[in-house]
Amino acid sequence: MGSTMPVTYEIRGSILIVTLIGTVGNEVTPAISKAMADPAFKVGTSLLLDVRACTDLPSSKEFRQRAVSLAGRQQKGLSTRCAAVIGKSAVEYGVARMASTHAEIQGVTMEIFTDFDEALHWLERAEEP
Repeated sequence: MGSTMPVTYEIRGSILIVTLIGTVGNEVTPAISKAMADPAFKVGTSLLLDVRACTDLPSSKEFRQRAVSLAGRQQKGLSTRCAAVIGKSAVEYGVARMASTHAEIQGVTMEIFTDFDEALHWLERAEEP
């Protein structure tokens, strides 16, 4: 196995950027927990998931579990707004819509983007009074 981490994070102001690379499996939840423990993390931080380089195809059940986990993190300070940046294929869009639906059932507003800067801008706009 290479030295690349499957999940990395960066905190940019009040946006937490989580990047998924290759096969990530169950690495997403621990990475978000680690980021939320970072001293730079502030209550109300929005989540941007960059999954363009991710090769996982989670099942509907896995998406539901991840959505429940994400909703639980809101009670610990994560914003209810989340953006996902995906590749341009129809399959990726379909999978992302399924994830978004599960997230919305849990009270998370998730928007799907194919452009990283558009996703960032959407989250930044939410910060403005």
